[in-house]
Amino acid sequence: MENLNPDQGVRHQIPVNRLGLTGMDHAALAVADVERAVRFYEEALGGHVYYATGFGESGRSPHVFMHVGSVLLQVGYPNDGRSFPDRHSQSHWPHLAFGASAAILDRMCEHLRGMGVPFSGPRSHLNVEAVSIYFKDPEGNKLEICTWDPYPPERTELLGPGHGLDWEHLNHDWRPAPVTSGQADR
Repeated sequence: MENLNPDQGVRHQIPVNRLGLTGMDHAALAVADVERAVRFYEEALGGHVYYATGFGESGRSPHVFMHVGSVLLQVGYPNDGRSFPDRHSQSHWPHLAFGASAAILDRMCEHLRGMGVPFSGPRSHLNVEAVSIYFKDPEGNKLEICTWDPYPPERTELLGPGHGLDWEHLNHDWRPAPVTSGQADR
């Protein structure tokens, strides 16, 4: 294998899969507190619950599927009770990336800042026009919001050799605001 740098503007030109696959159906993340994770993805990324199961069911781990944009995201308690993300890992792997326009990327920076969720970015990438912000959910799952739209280079910091990302700095203990009686009645 050798390096391949794509031409600009071709990111969304998707080749037909010779086996007929249409894309990824869903991504699954392990979390210890499923209800808190659902609230985080609702509040941080605008997620909508699609399907929830395993709550109070014997022999079934709680898990919830949520729509986040065009992605179906599953958050759940791992059936082995221990396959949680390593909150101290400095590796970029694994992480989930969500797409956005440049304007939405900027809005997400303000939104996460308002929620008290630390993030790194906007970060530019070597040899490709993507610009991203990186953050974690409260469990330590690594997340990215990425745009392929033109973005002012003077507003980015390079991500690459010698310009890494301190994932440890992105740990947080976000908690949802308590539900008041007036909110519970809605």
